[in-house]
Amino acid sequence: MEKLIKQVEFLKEIDKIKGIMRQTLVLEGERQENDAEHSWHMAMTAMTLKEYFPEEVNMERVLKMILIHDIVEIYAGDTPCFGAPNPNKFEEELASAEKVFSLLPEAQKKELMEIWMEFEEVNTPEARFANLCDRFQGFLQNITSDGHTWKKYSVTLEKVEHRMKPVADWAPRLYEDVMMPEIRRYIERGIIKE
Repeated sequence: MEKLIKQVEFLKEIDKIKGIMRQTLVLEGERQENDAEHSWHMAMTAMTLKEYFPEEVNMERVLKMILIHDIVEIYAGDTPCFGAPNPNKFEEELASAEKVFSLLPEAQKKELMEIWMEFEEVNTPEARFANLCDRFQGFLQNITSDGHTWKKYSVTLEKVEHRMKPVADWAPRLYEDVMMPEIRRYIERGIIKE
């Protein structure tokens, strides 16, 4: 019974992810995206675009990674990728991960901590694919919101290229065929600065 109580408490606590608002907009710019929506869209990205990632992956592990990667923001908050850098981001998110995953029974806490760290360290095919999906999903949100965060943070081509490097490195077809034409279009419009 104690195990079940811990699991239910964890599920109640992580519902707070729905209230963590990101800088990206959804519904063609009508409102901010929340972390739960981001994770759902990332999972759909992974399921839809797997064929463009050349490495074999355990898709169940990828989906777990995607679903838990931003749970830490319940306590640590969201750090916008084009905003001011937070030098303490990893330490704050690690403390948050310890706090939220500690609500679970020990075996589940250990598993989720390992999966979260794997995503952060990006040393496995699963972590590379999950990170690629994170970057690609954010890119799509910029396209569907007419470059909202690019405008808001006056981003340069260098910053966009740096942020999208995992896609360029690990799924070059997505980068060349989908992203580059859009990047060029937003450069021509003056939204992405050269």
